[in-house]
Order: sequence, then structure tokens, then C-alpha cells
Amino acid sequence: MPVEEPTPPPPIIPGVARALSPLLRRIAHHGPDGEPGLNTYLVGIDEIVIVDPGPGDLEHLDVICGCGGDRIRWIVMTQTSDEYAAGAVALKEKTGAELIAPPGFDGADDILGDDYKIDATEFVIRALRTGSGDDFVYVLEQERSILAGDLFDHGVPEGLPQRVKQFRVKTIAPGHGQFIEDAKRVLGL
Repeated sequence: MPVEEPTPPPPIIPGVARALSPLLRRIAHHGPDGEPGLNTYLVGIDEIVIVDPGPGDLEHLDVICGCGGDRIRWIVMTQTSDEYAAGAVALKEKTGAELIAPPGFDGADDILGDDYKIDATEFVIRALRTGSGDDFVYVLEQERSILAGDLFDHGVPEGLPQRVKQFRVKTIAPGHGQFIEDAKRVLGL
């Protein structure tokens, strides 16, 4: 009997929210030439954390607000470069959400640091510093998922597998591209 190939994931359509799990949705920003750009993530149902609001494109921010509305409570980012974070302050103004960012980020309401925890009604999301600078990953504890930005684009950062091992991570939500179902393979666990 022939072995069936796994079904490929559906294509990423910029500007369209896609549920990836019970607590996680993705909206890809419109990249160059209409291709998918940065992934923005909405974590939660009753209370929502926005991870990586994007470059500040008003159409993208309107899509985020349309999906989260007045349930958006927090805004964080995996890094503070313009591609990931330029829309953070505008999104804060549109939603009234709390902006949590590394020290020195203009407009932040609270300072993000290693092991910062957001304890929402239905989930806990924890920030882990990935090395030097203002790069972070977020662990969605209830779903054992890492929201990673572009952290894995150049290999696995030294020491990260051991830091996330306690969370028994199953999936990775990257800054660009498809949701990764086999985190153990990527992390070498």
C-alpha cells in the first residue's frame, strides 16, 4: 500500500485571520508583491494579547482590530525593529491596550523583561529573552507553543532548548511562514 504524503497546510492569505489552535490566530501582513509578510498573532478569546503588531500599516491594524476589538488587552513584540513594532503605539491608541516593551521603547506602559508573565483569564503567556538586545520569544503555556518571531531563521539560539524544555513545547508560531507542528524536531529535543 502506498504511503500517503501529509496534506500541506493551507496557503497564508495576507489580511485574513486564520485559527491555528483554540487560543491562537494568525494575520499575515501584506508583503512585497502581495506575498505574505510578517505574521501577527492574536492570543486568547475573552482577553487578547497581540504579538508583533507589524509595521504600522493602517489596513493591517484595522484587520487586527476587526478580529480582536475591545478584547485586545496587551501588545508585545518579539523584537522592536520597525517591521515588528512600528504599529504598536498606533494599535495601543486604537484599542486602549497596554503596550509592554523592552526598556527605551517610546510609548510603552510597562517594561518587558525576561520571564515577564501575562496572566489572562484563559491562558498564561511568558516572555523569554533570547540573548542580547530586545529579542524575545513568548511561551503560550496552555498550548505549549512558542511565538518566536524570526528567532529560528538562522538556527536555534544557544541555550534556548534547555530554557523551554520545562514547558514541553509542541508547536512554533514563526514571524514569517507556516505554523510549525513539530517543535521538538526544530529544537533538537
